[in-house]
Amino acid sequence: MERIALKLGYLGTNYHGFQIQPPSGPRTIEGDLFEALKKLDIIEGRTAANYSAAGRTDKGVHALAQVVSFDTSNTHVTPRMINSMLPDDIWAYAQAKPDLKFDARRDAVSREYRYFLVPPTDLDLTSMRKAAELLIGVHDFSNFSYRDETESPIRELKRITIATKKGRPFVVIDIEANSFLRKMVRKIVSALRMVGTGMRDLTWIEALRDLRLTEGIGPAPAAGLILKNVSYPGTEFEEDSYAKLRIHERLKADLDFHATLTEVLDDMTNTLKV
Repeated sequence: MERIALKLGYLGTNYHGFQIQPPSGPRTIEGDLFEALKKLDIIEGRTAANYSAAGRTDKGVHALAQVVSFDTSNTHVTPRMINSMLPDDIWAYAQAKPDLKFDARRDAVSREYRYFLVPPTDLDLTSMRKAAELLIGVHDFSNFSYRDETESPIRELKRITIATKKGRPFVVIDIEANSFLRKMVRKIVSALRMVGTGMRDLTWIEALRDLRLTEGIGPAPAAGLILKNVSYPGTEFEEDSYAKLRIHERLKADLDFHATLTEVLDDMTNTLKV
């Protein structure tokens, strides 16, 4: 028996989040992954395999570096082997063989998300950066999340960077923390956007952070969010070059399709402009 840590990417558009649902429930990333692992005789079930995952992305959220870990007696596990049983919008591209105590969730020291924000014309990035600085450190993020009442709302936010994407109409927001609460990244993005448009100010962010004010913040749309990285000190992942090549080809085809569709929609929008 050996321990496998598998690095996954996926496009979350067609899935009801990462976490597996009951058999009659909606389709999820984890559900399709378990099905593939069982068909390949890699695991028999979640409990027997001592399975764990680094995070639980929401419906419509994407990932480039989700990590799962499990025990297996199959000595021939490779990312390309697993990809043969996965749909095109889920893929494995690297793996590690850590010790048997490795846990993809508990052993992660940080998670990094990236959000692509379509900016309104009056977005003030300087104000957004000042607001972001107020959230760095250890705080109670109850106002910036949905959470189970049994779960601690205390998190350490390590970094927020806000930059424009050269040649593209997006503002890129990178957020790193030890771990995240449900919808925490998307609520932070919404709050920063509200400051950037002048709807709210820095004192509002401080009041939310310090729990002097309770206010529901709607999360930013899921489509712009990617789980970019999960860090494990001392764990080395070996990338499968063939799997990466095939994934790159598939994503490039998707990119060409959506670039064409963007032009079609732009032409239609301009034609119908009142």
